[in-house]
Amino acid sequence: MNMHDLLTHLHSFKHCRIAVIGDLMLDEYLWGHIERISPEAPVPILNVVRRESMLGGAGNVAVNLRSLGAQVTVFGVVGQDEIGQQTCDLLRSHGADISGVISDSNRRSTRKARLMSLEHGQQVFRLDEESTQPIFGEIEDRLITLLQARAVNSEALICSDYMKGVLTNRVLSAGIEAAREHGISTIVDPKGSNSQKYGRASVLMPNVRELAQLVGTHVDGDRWLIDSARSLIQRLDLEALVVTRSSEGMSLFENVGSDVRRVDIPTMARSVYDVTGAGDTATAAFAAAVASGSDRETAACLANLAASIKVGKRGTACVSAKELIECISEERLTEKLLHGASAAGAPSSGQFSASRARVS
Repeated sequence: MNMHDLLTHLHSFKHCRIAVIGDLMLDEYLWGHIERISPEAPVPILNVVRRESMLGGAGNVAVNLRSLGAQVTVFGVVGQDEIGQQTCDLLRSHGADISGVISDSNRRSTRKARLMSLEHGQQVFRLDEESTQPIFGEIEDRLITLLQARAVNSEALICSDYMKGVLTNRVLSAGIEAAREHGISTIVDPKGSNSQKYGRASVLMPNVRELAQLVGTHVDGDRWLIDSARSLIQRLDLEALVVTRSSEGMSLFENVGSDVRRVDIPTMARSVYDVTGAGDTATAAFAAAVASGSDRETAACLANLAASIKVGKRGTACVSAKELIECISEERLTEKLLHGASAAGAPSSGQFSASRARVS
């Protein structure tokens, strides 16, 4: 695909409607100075001077989609507490439709508070508040009803699983089957070892560690990657698998009948400052590209580029369509884009290219 086609898809993101269901979180950063040790215990005292709040988990996926220009409807469950209200307020402030978010009086909203040292520019402590038990009964039934009624009006459904209890087997099955029935792509960011609950999704987007959990084996080189991808695609009846591989970029495995097609996409990252939320950014960009009508290889290339931009930022920062357009349009990338994919092999870091092969 040439640069003109890539830019056309990016400009069309604003017309895409995408549903996001999953675990909503609030990420807090408390910045301060560490100047002395507590007289009560041998621990440093952080004098907080600045506080930042942003969305994490499925909320971060939704915000990334809004940053890319897509229209977003969010489905999930929060507690009837201050954190839940703040989570909903932040989603609204970014322009997301939260008509699919249910408030549960028996549940605690998820908050991850990070204590950050201004002197050292790094995290010194983290405090978590959350409920992780699976939703059930009336709350689960209401969420399924909302999902089946409203998500089918979208061009793509993202399932963002952080194992906080929202994506139960019933919820996932209902969402995936409703999407299949209406010809909608389902993109799943999976967690844990229960791979069967993701069965019949369109695309799974694990990192290497998550892939190892899904197949129940240890990471063991390129042959392991190929065998694991093929096994998961066949066992779960997937259309494709996109594996994020850190400094090695991404690998797309597509189900092409009796065969599996592999496309390796090298990383574009120039510097790695913070990998927090990079998976959410990649998932959002991939889904937006698929919703805009691009093929999965192009979607994976854009997802890889978006993640590469994200890791140069702190925290759960977003990547905009404008940033992607500017990056693609840079003179040093233009020639590579116009000349298409490189020959199979190991492309150097910074290339917007891909090596393709049939998996054997």
